[in-house]
Amino acid sequence: MAPHARAKEDVKVLRCKGDLNASVMVSIKNQVSKLMNRNRKHVLLDLSKTEHVDLAGLGILVERIKKVRAADGDIKLCNVQPQVSETFRLVGVSKLIESFKSEDEAIRSFKVA
Repeated sequence: MAPHARAKEDVKVLRCKGDLNASVMVSIKNQVSKLMNRNRKHVLLDLSKTEHVDLAGLGILVERIKKVRAADGDIKLCNVQPQVSETFRLVGVSKLIESFKSEDEAIRSFKVA
């Protein structure tokens, strides 16, 4: 059977507003943990309303990505604002996590075997 795109309901979209700092990432981390406990391992972070990211928030994001991938899931990004994208690029996170221009494009990128 050929790989196909996941249905929208198979991917949980979390919308981030404001700064992607440690307190926001702790909240996202808790949400992702709850999803994983329900065997939902495909998470999309919509960063369309996120204007800044700090290193503490990035550290938590990287830790959560590793945990989700260890459970055969993934976390991806969409609608990343230019200033956030530049921070990701400068610290090397852009090589670790996939980012897409639109939510639909990102959802289609979650493939199943």
